[in-house]
Order: sequence, then C-alpha cells, then structure tokens
Amino acid sequence: MGYGIGRLGASDCRCCGYGDLIFNMSKKQTTKPLNNAAANDFVQKLSGRLTQARKEIIFALAKHKWFWATEPALQAELALLPQEGKENHDGFLEDLAARPDDIGGVQVLRLKSLARGNFAVIPVFEVRNTAKGHEYSYEYVSWRYGKISGAKGLVFVRPDTNAAPTHFIVLVGEKFAPAEKLYDTIGGFIDLGIEGVQTLTDRILLEVKQELGVDDLEVDEVMDLGNLYTDPGMTNAKPNIFIAFISTKQAERVPSTPVNPDIWELEAGALLVPMTQLKEVVQRTADPFFCSVLLKAAVSEQTSEAFRKSVLKALI
Repeated sequence: MGYGIGRLGASDCRCCGYGDLIFNMSKKQTTKPLNNAAANDFVQKLSGRLTQARKEIIFALAKHKWFWATEPALQAELALLPQEGKENHDGFLEDLAARPDDIGGVQVLRLKSLARGNFAVIPVFEVRNTAKGHEYSYEYVSWRYGKISGAKGLVFVRPDTNAAPTHFIVLVGEKFAPAEKLYDTIGGFIDLGIEGVQTLTDRILLEVKQELGVDDLEVDEVMDLGNLYTDPGMTNAKPNIFIAFISTKQAERVPSTPVNPDIWELEAGALLVPMTQLKEVVQRTADPFFCSVLLKAAVSEQTSEAFRKSVLKALI
C-alpha cells in the first residue's frame, strides 16, 4: 500500500487494556539500576503477555536510562504495543532500542508520551541540550515497522530482456495526507509474514501485481537500489527503492481503472507512459520517490547500458 499516515490520537492507557497491570507496577521502578534483574522483574510483571521476540526487545530497551525514567504506565504501553499480524510494532521498538541516548549533544532523559495511529507512532521525549543545559521536548515520526518500512519504485516496460525500455508505469490517484491527485510510485509497507511475504522482494512482487491489477503478472526482474531517507528532520523512515521490468506483452494486461484490493488504498489507476514523456513527468511530479528512483537507476551498475542511455536520452 502507499505511504500515508493514519489519524493520530493522544495516548490513553485506560483504553489499551493495561488496567490492573499498571497499578501493580511501582513508580520506584524509575530508579531501578540498569541490570538484567530489573529487566527480568519488569518482564515478569507482564504475566506472560509478551511474545519471545518482544521480551528480547524489552531487554534491549531496559539498557537505556531514559526507559527507567519513564512513567510505569508508559513503559507498559510500549511493552504491550501490538505484537502480531499487520499491527505488529516490533520494528518500531527494535529501532527505538537501538537508538543512542545522546544524539548530537542532545541527551534523551525520558519518554513523555506516545501518540499512535493506524500506521505511524510519534514518541515524544524530554531531552537536554548538554552544551546549553536547556531541557525541552523532542519527537519524531516512525512507522510501526521501524526504519525499513517498505519499498517504493518504478516499473519499466521493454520488448525483451536485452532491450531498452519503451515505457514506464506510474500510478495516478488521490492521496489522503495531501488531499490531492498525484503521480505515485508503486509499492508499500513491508508487512513480513503477511500474505505469504517473507522477504522484501516478495513484498515488491506482490505490490507490483496488486497495484497494477494483475494477480498473475509476470515480472522479469527486480533491482534493489538501496534505501532512501524520506524526511530525516522529522522521521526515521528509510524505505527501500527499486525498479522492476515487465515485458510489452505483460504491460498490455494492465488495466487503467483502479483495481487494488487493499482496503487502506484510495483509488489509483496505472498510467503507461512512453519514455519520450519521461522529462515531462519529471518536471511535473512532486513525488520524491520518482525522482530518486530514476536518478539511482540511471547511475546504477546493475542496470544495462541500453537502459541508462534511454533514460539519459529521454531527459535531455
């Protein structure tokens, strides 16, 4: 599915099923030493409500001073974020546990609050500027999957595997966050373990088929072009970017009407564009993924000389 942010609301433990668990956690916990005994005690109080993977993540979180300085109710909220299926927040928590306590001279003191929507999480921290001694709040936006949230890319059409592309495919449709109709690249959240997806390539192949509306579409090749920070001033999101190739024959099967079965998606149709119009789309699009994927592909050693020449010729 495409990247979008769900409706965020204030964190309220009373609505999250923590109940008597929170009242059983003494506020003295905030002064516990950073050792395995303290972490074991914390996990034990959760009464077997954690998966093994989540227990390991909590032990990693327990190495941070800010975690023990956080209110017990909020510690419990972190520990009991959804653990299975599409709602799984392990990726967010793994990234949170891997973050240093001092970032560019800003020391993380404690977690103050946690806002959460369908797809995104906003942790708000109390921090201190160690050089100036000033304390204030600092937050960032994370997808529940963590940094590697998914993949976005372009699909190119070629007559055969040795030929230069003749067309490329983008989506055109309404996007909820900007509330506009936009060009959009293909892809979405990674959702490992869902819909038979076990690897990033699995997810790319599934997204290409779903978003182009052909369940049995034959994809000739997928090239991983690395990762892209989307807005490092506000979010840790670092999705993969890719290009994929399909044949002219397969492209003829792609409908222009919206057919994506994903309930979270707004309607978007596939647009088959000749390479001769690539420059015009680059000039008109506001999609940073489109421009980044195209530039990375144009200089990648993975792509053929015929591909690179066709892209550069179209842009001149």
